[in-house]
Amino acid sequence: MSDNWSEYWKGMKDVRFKKEPFTFKFYEMLLGSDFKGKRVLEIGCGTGIDSILMGMKGAKLTFLDRSPEAMALVKDNLDRFGLKAEFLQEDFFEYDFKPRWDIVHSNGTAEHFLPPKRQEAIDIHAKACAKGGKVCILVPHAKCPPYRFGKAVSSRLGLWIYGKEYPYTKTELRARMEKSGLDVEKMLGGEALFSLLWAFSPVFLGLSGRAVRKGIVKGAGRRMLRLNYNNRIANRWGRVIGAVGVKR
Repeated sequence: MSDNWSEYWKGMKDVRFKKEPFTFKFYEMLLGSDFKGKRVLEIGCGTGIDSILMGMKGAKLTFLDRSPEAMALVKDNLDRFGLKAEFLQEDFFEYDFKPRWDIVHSNGTAEHFLPPKRQEAIDIHAKACAKGGKVCILVPHAKCPPYRFGKAVSSRLGLWIYGKEYPYTKTELRARMEKSGLDVEKMLGGEALFSLLWAFSPVFLGLSGRAVRKGIVKGAGRRMLRLNYNNRIANRWGRVIGAVGVKR
């Protein structure tokens, strides 16, 4: 198991998408669909796909990631869609944030830390957010059995590609966001049906990441959205938790 994110993003250089993927639809469930004129910061941007889709709806974008490979990937995607953005190639724990963004979000960032960095990661999201703005955080769900099983087996076999990952419960995520000065207004579960695939993650992670790349860009259909997001099973056992907090 490796924490070499530069190598991981090199392997994602051929990511392409044509339709709005499932993750972005989940963002719209959490944040709504009006991004026009909003100043958006993505912390730990990776491919930048979700922010780019916000940019296509009128948002003003800032991307932060310490990996030059991730930044190059985002710039390539931006060029293809004719968008511009601000880039911060920084370690977000070391960057001096000012509260200037209307939306601060991350997907797959906050779960890579243990205390005291765990709380600090959430605090930084809140610090960067303007008063009255929104912080949106997506993290793996600790109570999703297929994900926990697949992760354990993949890690034992040396196939896990996501670094050290410590999933959240809803209770912990809410408490840490509130401690950061955020009023949590919405918390939803996602990937109810998709979570079953994580039980077989040793298989698809061993396929050179092809299934992972395809999953990132898969276009979302209405029926699959209903099966996977914000339903009873997803909210209780889904693979991912999404939470939105308003900056006090």
